[in-house]
Amino acid sequence: MPWCAGLCRKADGVSEMFNSWTGDWGRHRWHRISIGLVALVFAVPGLGQTVTLDNNNANNTDGVFTVLSGGWTLTDAGTTDKWEEDYLFAGAGGTLSEVEWRPDLPTAGLYDVYIFYRPGSNRAPDAPYTVHHAGGATTIDVDQRINGAAWDFLGQFSFTAGTAGTVSLSDDATSGNIIADAVRFVWVDDEPPPADPAFRGFWADVFGVGFKSQAEIDTMIARALTGRYNAIVAEVLAYQDTSGGGHGAYWHSSIVPWAAEVNVGFDPLAYLCQQAHAAGLEVHAWLVTYRVSMSWPPAGNTTIAAHPEWIMVPQAAMGGGPVTIEGKYVLDPGSPDVQEYLVSIVRELVSNYPIDGINFDYIRYTQTDAGYPADAGYTRSSLARFKQITGYVGTPSSTNSAWSDFRRRTIDELVRRCRAEIPAITTNPRQPLRLTADLYAAGNAPADFTNSSAYALFQNWKYWLERGWLDAGMPMNYKDERNATHAQWFRNWIDAAVSYRAARHVYCGQGNYLNSKANSIIQLQYIYNAGANGSVNYSYRSTADEDDDGNPEADWTWYPYVAANFFTAPALTPTMPWRDPALATEGTLWGRVTDIATGEAVDDATVMVSVLPPVKTDGNGYYVVTLVPATAGGTGYTAMAGKAGYDAVVHAVTILPGDVVRRDFQFGYVPGDLDFDGDVDLADFGVFSTCFNGPNRPPVYPSCGYADLDDDDDVDLADFGIFSTCFNGPNRPPACL
Repeated sequence: MPWCAGLCRKADGVSEMFNSWTGDWGRHRWHRISIGLVALVFAVPGLGQTVTLDNNNANNTDGVFTVLSGGWTLTDAGTTDKWEEDYLFAGAGGTLSEVEWRPDLPTAGLYDVYIFYRPGSNRAPDAPYTVHHAGGATTIDVDQRINGAAWDFLGQFSFTAGTAGTVSLSDDATSGNIIADAVRFVWVDDEPPPADPAFRGFWADVFGVGFKSQAEIDTMIARALTGRYNAIVAEVLAYQDTSGGGHGAYWHSSIVPWAAEVNVGFDPLAYLCQQAHAAGLEVHAWLVTYRVSMSWPPAGNTTIAAHPEWIMVPQAAMGGGPVTIEGKYVLDPGSPDVQEYLVSIVRELVSNYPIDGINFDYIRYTQTDAGYPADAGYTRSSLARFKQITGYVGTPSSTNSAWSDFRRRTIDELVRRCRAEIPAITTNPRQPLRLTADLYAAGNAPADFTNSSAYALFQNWKYWLERGWLDAGMPMNYKDERNATHAQWFRNWIDAAVSYRAARHVYCGQGNYLNSKANSIIQLQYIYNAGANGSVNYSYRSTADEDDDGNPEADWTWYPYVAANFFTAPALTPTMPWRDPALATEGTLWGRVTDIATGEAVDDATVMVSVLPPVKTDGNGYYVVTLVPATAGGTGYTAMAGKAGYDAVVHAVTILPGDVVRRDFQFGYVPGDLDFDGDVDLADFGVFSTCFNGPNRPPVYPSCGYADLDDDDDVDLADFGIFSTCFNGPNRPPACL
């Protein structure tokens, strides 16, 4: 490796580095990014495999410069600030004018590309240089009014040997003159071998620069590629109203009002998915789970405004209408109406956008005395459910252990439900999607998780990983490395999280906003040395606090810095063997339990599969049984649902590895009563005959599942035999009860 390569990549003043990887590590892509390049404080020596091309071919020995089109003017104005004796210029906004530098590169591999131009106040603020490299083409808009008069770093790219690669420059700028002078290519190294698979992500919030426009998205993707990240966790829902910047849905939602930056002509999430996937990056939709607004009623959200009873409040404010918790109006996690509303948002995102995952944030309480209903008469609140299920009389205090356990259960219910809902949406082309959650990791990691700050705020995330409800946990382990105590806490939480992951992943959160770039690298090193499956930086735009003054910077040099010092080779995201039918040894059973007489969901019913631990239904009647052992071709089980006051219902089920299988239960269902009128008569036989389809063939209609009386996925003579034993004529109880 030439000695200059390391210096070039680490030199003070480097503003951007845009690298693209060939083969499995990247896809053909075209990016255009607006930046102001910062001049290097020294010229790059022409040592090693370096090719320099001037606008004057008399000075070129390893390539050619060509005027491709338009009117370019040659000038030797000034005696300094230019490479060699002259340069070309063209005015913006004219007919298309374009020039090209085509090197004859001696070796394939990575090259640092530099440009030289004479700056001036009348120059273009966005002169478009396009690098045609082995991985595609990248356009970088350079502000030629500033810097210049030195070799300015444009980016790092992969090239083949010979003359296939080029750098071109056109007059497609907004204003001013475009200067065409010289370009330099400095060989860095052969393509590095890929690193072990790891999730390398960052959280990108909506309260500053990020993904609110095409330009912002293009720039963010370029920075992600520069840093050799492979995933973007984008905050598409921070607040569910439209009362300020960052509030509203950052996608075309039919459920949540759109953010101000979203319009008919621009959908940030759609464009982000399109561009990120073209660059080989995953996109995870980050949702702040229960937070609604900072004012009431929530601006633009007619659904929640019409349901103030969905809001939870502190105990002291119970029954007095919506009030804030830590300045925010927050949804009641245990309300079945709230749970269905939130699941509908997840379904909309997974169904309509090619996202790679759902990321839940604030999927917990923020204070322990919350959870009480804004409307004391609301019969579907967390508190009402708790009293109905346990028989508790009165109002439990916020420290009541049974009430705390129930509040913990209500958050479990949403995570568990989404574990089944997301993979059940098979139309998403990016399946299998990852379900992740941002896990509270404040303070120090205790020896017993039940003594953790997360558990105290009803986020039982260790249990979520153990039950396989999450594909990965993302502990928010934000600690300042300069504080020795906090640095040790950071390490303690990493060790704990890795030990808690069971058979799933942990992608450990790291707070680069709190740390110098060097200390962030130290923390990342500990994450990976501890055996974590990846990392997530917080955040995209708050990348460093070099001065330890508590004011994080948007120090964009973080991206080339992390590539040069830690992510030194590209990496794929890790696979999820538990979601791969060819590798998985387990599957999931889910469904809904209802009362056939009323059609209503049955809350707190028990569902059992073989010897696995029993599970309880949520307020919408849903149950999810995970970690069910399954072999290729499927494994048969008996599943039973029961609750006091109902006869138990039993179904035969076949669990497929890596899959979710749905089986609903109906309490009060009479075998053979296919018209659901309480008897088994000729009317039911008429229904049965339309469903009869012979052995080993699927039922004619989906509703014919009720005619499959032996639960073997067909309607044949065996089912008719059972039906005949139940037949007892009209208005008489069935004989087979």
